[in-house]
Amino acid sequence: MRFFKEITIVATLFFSFLLSTFGQNSTSSDSLFKLILNSDTRTLYKLSGSWETSIDGGEPKSEYFPKVFYNCETVKIRKIIHLDKQLIANSVWHLYFLGVNDEVELYWNNQFLGKFVSDGSPLWVTLPRKATIKEHNEVEIVMSSSNSLAYKTRRNYPFYRKIVTGIPRDFYLVRTPTAWINYIAVNPEFESLGKGNLRLKVNISSFEVENLLRVQNPTQIFPRRNFSLEMILRDRVTKQVVGRSEIGSFELASFRNIVLEASIGILNPNLWEPENPNLYEVEVRLSALGTLVDNLVQEVGFTKWDNYKLKEGFGFILNGKPFLLKAIDIVEDYEYYYSGETIKKIEGDLRNLKSMGANAVRFLFTPPHPLFLALANRYGILVLIDLPVYNIPSNLLKKSDLFIRFLTVMENIAKNCGTNPSLFAFGLGEGLNFAQPETQDYIQRISSRISHYLRIKKFVTFVIGQEPKQLNLIDFYVVKDNFRIKENEIVLSELRKMNSILQNPVIFNFGVIIDPTNHKGYNDPMSVEYQAFFLNNRYNIRNQVGNAGVLFWCYNDYFTENPQIMTSKNEPFVCYSGIVNYKSQRTAFNMLKALFNNEETPIVNPGQPESDYPVLYILSGVLAFLLWGVMINRSRRFREHTFRSLFRTYNFFADIRDRRLISNWQTGIFGLVISIIIATYLSSVVYYYKTSNLFNLLMNFFIPNVFFREWLFRLSWQPEIFVTVFSLLIFVKLLLIAILLKFASFFVRSKIFLSDTFKMVIWAGAPILFMLPIAIFLNRILPISPLLGYLFNAIFILLILLWLLRLIKSVWVVFDVRPSVVYLISSILVIISFLAYFSILEYKYYIVEYLSHYSQIGVL
Repeated sequence: MRFFKEITIVATLFFSFLLSTFGQNSTSSDSLFKLILNSDTRTLYKLSGSWETSIDGGEPKSEYFPKVFYNCETVKIRKIIHLDKQLIANSVWHLYFLGVNDEVELYWNNQFLGKFVSDGSPLWVTLPRKATIKEHNEVEIVMSSSNSLAYKTRRNYPFYRKIVTGIPRDFYLVRTPTAWINYIAVNPEFESLGKGNLRLKVNISSFEVENLLRVQNPTQIFPRRNFSLEMILRDRVTKQVVGRSEIGSFELASFRNIVLEASIGILNPNLWEPENPNLYEVEVRLSALGTLVDNLVQEVGFTKWDNYKLKEGFGFILNGKPFLLKAIDIVEDYEYYYSGETIKKIEGDLRNLKSMGANAVRFLFTPPHPLFLALANRYGILVLIDLPVYNIPSNLLKKSDLFIRFLTVMENIAKNCGTNPSLFAFGLGEGLNFAQPETQDYIQRISSRISHYLRIKKFVTFVIGQEPKQLNLIDFYVVKDNFRIKENEIVLSELRKMNSILQNPVIFNFGVIIDPTNHKGYNDPMSVEYQAFFLNNRYNIRNQVGNAGVLFWCYNDYFTENPQIMTSKNEPFVCYSGIVNYKSQRTAFNMLKALFNNEETPIVNPGQPESDYPVLYILSGVLAFLLWGVMINRSRRFREHTFRSLFRTYNFFADIRDRRLISNWQTGIFGLVISIIIATYLSSVVYYYKTSNLFNLLMNFFIPNVFFREWLFRLSWQPEIFVTVFSLLIFVKLLLIAILLKFASFFVRSKIFLSDTFKMVIWAGAPILFMLPIAIFLNRILPISPLLGYLFNAIFILLILLWLLRLIKSVWVVFDVRPSVVYLISSILVIISFLAYFSILEYKYYIVEYLSHYSQIGVL
């Protein structure tokens, strides 16, 4: 205890330093945050740090936030926040999240503040008047992944990014005066290129306004305050004032929300465009009786967009000059951006994009980090933001909870990021059935709400092969490549058709998934070189048509919610569609750079075409044939059983009923032969379709279990393991069916043994022998024509059905019951199983609506 006093002093100083750091250093002097929220009157408390965390109701532990968690439903975090006692009475407090995944519930000192939707968009929550603000406040945040219709629509899109739970970006506690500027909406207008006008809508909110000047005038009470609003426009670099406007005085009562409109005129404005991103700062100052109450500074730019007629279709005009959109998709990667040095990584990507020659990016699935938008203003990169509306059937799109969610995301972006000149367009939906009135109603309603907040372009995405339709309130269209259409002539024809029907600019969107470890040349469609070859090929198609621009999918690889069969050789839950990864640039990066900058394209190695036919299928087929052939040649009884089970079915099953000698071990070997044939055929089919997006889509619907689908996809790339594992699984499944039949025999008078039901199940499958040559050579045959795939799969299904019918026949023969009873019970069981399976898929995933929708838009 000798040093207790010294330890106490050191500990006190240490915690005082922590509190000082929390309360002072994390204020508006933070230069990073000034890019997002620039104000001299607000105090910011950064909430990043250690929080007491409970995952799915587990034991609490300390975790550092921002952080996201995978494969969990609910994350609850709790922390005590210390506030300056002197600031509590005359302040309003807000929680500001730069982006939360999905939904969040907020509690302040055990008071429920509400449940809010973010979906990655910035979220500003004002603590209500009823909230108790103290010196020490307990904040609890409950984050959850939505299990509602919103989740189902994401899960049904095969390439949707990984759905996580948590807070991936920084979040803050913001102190404002009791009257504050809520948000600013700007709309640059032009009388001509030499004369501009900046229209502003300023949203102002208030709590107890009589407290505003109580410190300066403690004896005077101000029930209503005479306020004034001043707007100043400055050059961002020189800080020179180039225009101002003022609303002299207005009345603002307590607990009100008002919107004021004003405009600032400017002569010869410096225009913002990707080559010359000239920026201005608009400062809005709210004063009360000559005293500054609140101010907000935001960057703005002047741009003038028009369309003009091309030879085929329409193009963009930006600030009086033709503009070709050279865009690339980006999917925000949590692990990369938010593992530290966020601003450095964002700037690195922006520099990459500029060096490549890109002038625009589209953010898929979630909105960009507000820092990205702020820096894109300065680098000269246009930003398109997709609302998370992907391939949703029309009858689901009309549901109110989905529309409200999409509307909330849009409003969050508009209020918190709407002044950025780099914010170019909102994507209202991809792969929708635009001919349906429900879809058109959705487009009309969401477009109207966007126009209420922003003067921003709006677009939708068609799929090649889908019937185009001119839509009101839509400024341009994106036409997405269809993975089912490989022929360049068809793609060219469809693009020309789109250009002729759609009376607005059309952007061509294309991309491909690859294997990042495959360097066999572009003759291999999964190779790194093929990505560059494909990109060059599709870009040349765009040049022939003369679209208004291109949009490449995509800049970076990303984690997906669903496993991808194409990438399962490496990692099933990663979509390898990017031209960069964490460490390096792929060949396609240099190809795209050359195309964007009109440079000579790099030479891409074609490689040598290689056979993609595993020898294993011959070996497994030979093994099955040898097992069966040896038994045929060495055992007369086995030969008789084989032919009698095929052609004299009733007599054969009657022998089983009458206990005539049929060897159990011969039956077991025959069951193993059948299992190997089926496993070889299934492996051959899956191996052939392992690079098929259509097969990936269908498996996404018909195998809803993610873990089984991942396991199947991994095995598809390892045929030797696939055949071995599935041979054993099929044999075990046959044994289980025999056990079920043994239990069913308790309801009949005949005494049936397990060996009898086992023989019934195995020998009923004798027609599967006819699949042996097909299973061996299927991978050689399928490339000849897609129709052969349909034919052989139909034959396989018919043989399985024949097996089932023969098994039913064996039941009424061996069990010695009336055939009509067995057929009736079997039909009922099959129908119930079928209906139960599809009812579950329909209830959980809307499979009927989605299959119908995909067929309508030309994907199936």
